[in-house]
Amino acid sequence: MTIDAADTGVEVETEDERMTTLDAVAVADSSDFRKLMQRKHEDRNKSTLVGFSDDDPPSSRRSNHHSRVLDHYSLPIPSSTVRFRAAHVHVYDSQGSQLLMEERLTTKNNTAVEKNTSLSLHGNGEQTYTTTNVTAKRAMNSSPGMNFLRGLYSTIVFLMAAFLFIFAVGLLLFLASDLAHQAKELIVHGTGSNADIIYPLLGTFISIYVFLHGLTQLMTLATSFVSDVFAGSPLLNSFGFGVVLTNWIKFIFVIGIPATTFVGLLFSGSENVVSITLVTTFVSVIFLFFCFSIFIVYLRVSCCLYLVKELYEKEDMTTTERLKYTILTAQESALSGKVHNNYVYDSNVYNLKRLDSNSLGEGGNEALHLSTHGQWYIKFTQLMPNGLFTTLDVPKRCWTQAEIDFNIPFYTKSSWSLEGVFCRMKNESHIAVLSGPSAVTQKQTLSSLACYFLGVVFYILLVAGLMVFAQVPSAVIAAVVTSFIAYWLWKGQKEYKMIKNANAIIRMRQSDDKEDGNDYNDDDFDTAIFQKWETFTVTKPTLAVTWGSFFAKNVITALIPFSYFCYSRNVVGALSYIAMLMLCFEKTYFDIGPIVETLGSFGSLGLESGKSLAHDGLLGAATRVEWEQKSRLYHVTRMNNTASRRIWAKLLNFFAIIFGVIAVAGISSVSSGSGQGEGVVPYTTFPPNNTFFYDVPQEEVSPMCSADFGNSNETNTTSSLTSPIKYLADYNFLSIISYFRIDSIQSLLDTWFGEGEAFLDEDVIPTFREAHPELPSVASFQLVTFSDGSAVVCVRGTTTYFDFLVDARLWYSAGLFQLVRNAMPFGFAFDALIEFCVNRLSELETSSIKEVSYYAETTAFVEYLRESGKYTKLAVTGHSLGGGLALITGAQTQTKAIAISGPSAVITRSAVTQPISLDAIKKYTFAVVPQRDIVPKIGGEHMNSASIKCRTGINDPISCHLAYRSLCELLYTCGNVKRPVYCECVRIGYPEPTAIDGSGNSLGSSCEAI
Repeated sequence: MTIDAADTGVEVETEDERMTTLDAVAVADSSDFRKLMQRKHEDRNKSTLVGFSDDDPPSSRRSNHHSRVLDHYSLPIPSSTVRFRAAHVHVYDSQGSQLLMEERLTTKNNTAVEKNTSLSLHGNGEQTYTTTNVTAKRAMNSSPGMNFLRGLYSTIVFLMAAFLFIFAVGLLLFLASDLAHQAKELIVHGTGSNADIIYPLLGTFISIYVFLHGLTQLMTLATSFVSDVFAGSPLLNSFGFGVVLTNWIKFIFVIGIPATTFVGLLFSGSENVVSITLVTTFVSVIFLFFCFSIFIVYLRVSCCLYLVKELYEKEDMTTTERLKYTILTAQESALSGKVHNNYVYDSNVYNLKRLDSNSLGEGGNEALHLSTHGQWYIKFTQLMPNGLFTTLDVPKRCWTQAEIDFNIPFYTKSSWSLEGVFCRMKNESHIAVLSGPSAVTQKQTLSSLACYFLGVVFYILLVAGLMVFAQVPSAVIAAVVTSFIAYWLWKGQKEYKMIKNANAIIRMRQSDDKEDGNDYNDDDFDTAIFQKWETFTVTKPTLAVTWGSFFAKNVITALIPFSYFCYSRNVVGALSYIAMLMLCFEKTYFDIGPIVETLGSFGSLGLESGKSLAHDGLLGAATRVEWEQKSRLYHVTRMNNTASRRIWAKLLNFFAIIFGVIAVAGISSVSSGSGQGEGVVPYTTFPPNNTFFYDVPQEEVSPMCSADFGNSNETNTTSSLTSPIKYLADYNFLSIISYFRIDSIQSLLDTWFGEGEAFLDEDVIPTFREAHPELPSVASFQLVTFSDGSAVVCVRGTTTYFDFLVDARLWYSAGLFQLVRNAMPFGFAFDALIEFCVNRLSELETSSIKEVSYYAETTAFVEYLRESGKYTKLAVTGHSLGGGLALITGAQTQTKAIAISGPSAVITRSAVTQPISLDAIKKYTFAVVPQRDIVPKIGGEHMNSASIKCRTGINDPISCHLAYRSLCELLYTCGNVKRPVYCECVRIGYPEPTAIDGSGNSLGSSCEAI
């Protein structure tokens, strides 16, 4: 496509100077041709069209034929200009492709004046008209190999970012867990006084604020690092080390070191080639990211210290004074009362950032007001006592980033898309072209409105459908749908107001044109509108309030949490807090925003002394040095205002709220005397005669139904020909009774195993805890002994909020890393790296949390039973959390462990206090895994397992995790022989069992009589 540029306003060369290459070719003598081309080349080199030398502005080298082109600092890479085929070609690189702008001059001897031409008069009286034509092209500049390498770079860096996110979630989880533990110790055990809880509470709450802000900043840096590596590292290349050296550094750390490690391990014959290579790669990339983050922070700080001189107009500032004024500016900006006015503008104004809302309302440059925010805080500051805040006589303008660079995308009829309009970022500015040749058409506008309406309807129906699918009560569905409708009506009202204002601007423009005597013609010009926020400072704090709040805030946030981490002996937590505090401090006080919003530009950054900005900086940089420094600063400062930062902030706040609610709920339940794990009333009911069984022929029973299925260690079996425990269903039943009240367990054991076969030992656990006072009494478990001298430890699953926190602490990192692995192609190859990361994250736990790990007590109890010598055989079982604890305890004590719907210990095996091996997990553990149950899939794949069906609807996956449903499935599938079927099996949809007494009664009718 060829574009005719506007009048260049420059003279044209004479005919001799304008001899074309084709004329030169006609020169017979080749030496004359070379001389001619050399002369033309030298003449043109006196002023290259575009691009920069290292120091000189392009205006000193510009050709008289061509208009000057400036690179704006929003470009990640500067343009290059070459002379090719009698044209000046501007080359813009963009992620695997290049935008080529070919600029040519067309000169005609014509008496008719044409549009978009410049006129030149020559000495012979001849007139020539010159038109500048610009042809836009796109050329691909990538290859499969380069895409593969960039994809590999990005995958490795993405894993690093995932690790940092899981690290962030872990910090928040451990803070909430530690807080809940401290409160429980005070309330339940009465250790210390009420004052003892104040210090942990203060330390935890204050640290949460710092961690949230610091972790958000960390994730923003990680996202920028990932996107920069994927884009070819333009930001890394701008750090001043040179493109060649920077690319070599990236290659060495991301590919070179890992590849060298891999080859070296192959030659050495190592058995851990993959795991060592992955860990080396991860550490290498983490180091590169650390250097990237340090340099980003350095750039922000150095630019703030440079520009603060211009803000206060003091050239002879010392470094200490610059630091003082930078902090003062940031703190004053944060405390000032600001009003934010939202306007819709007509875009036909050149220097928009220098016009305020009042001037735009005059002389035909209309601005329509949409909304105002910030009045409440201004009123609050004005009500404060005298000497704290002052009200400015004239509100002071604060320039936004959009006003400074005016780098806003356009909506035209060519760039319009249905999904693009609907999915746009609501807080981002856009320019909509409403009239002219590039205007959005009426069909596109109506389509956008229809898409908006249909999208809202779809959102509401989707939410309602998901709640119906999940069998949510109708009242809740109605309340949620009503809330969504109200919200979208409010949003729709704002969209309608925007369209109404757009039409008003067009009508006003038409009216102005008619009054001026101009013919309104859409083909002559474009009219566009855009939304813009204008900010004014109305009140500001006094110097005493500014510095007083600064010192109070930083002393509190620095000393109390840090001393608490040191007090709790959490070295990793203390170091992490220092790192987050530094990130938070840098983001708060060395943000370029408060300085730039006052200056209205990036100032004289990159300019020589005495030079002024080119067109106030709106059109671009005048020199290569200015462009490099301002482009680097532009992309660095935009990290604080990107959509990714807002997403990370919302996500981390969500996790913090969830963990906080669970911790508070746990503390509340303990303080009220509930939720301490006394057990519940049994929810399994047996008919009076216990004569109902599922009759499955013995030869059809699956081997998995045996109690010893999957366990090859004959010396560690619990069942034998004389043992009451014969079936896998027996362990499922024992895992269920661990939830029940102690006074109801023995009768259930007699019903299930028969009288005189199984016994609940109520004395051994209190005796054990008296013998080991150093172990906290946090886990809930029971011991069932049998007539053959064997015993089974039954560990209870999740019933309290504290149990949930234990679940999360042990398996959250493994679960999140599994999600990341499953989302990646060939994710299974990163298992070794995931285990390494899980082990590192476990070091975040405080010593107090490690001391109350449930598995520590269950492992010590099994060791206690074994040392007593009273039992011929031992086993451990449990459901859900109890199953996971049983697997860890079984592997640590080399005791048979059977988990019902329990998470795996494969990934977390090295993160526990007493690490366990894969051989121990394979030899001593076994798991029952119901279909569609998510919990058993957390922590890795079980090495020994039996998969059973879940006979519920697809919309009820939670029921698949219930222990009594798993027991019904085992009874129905395996044939219970001498194990009675309880009433709940029929009630949840299983077939009627057979009455072996021949009475013909049904289980359903017998259960109704209970």
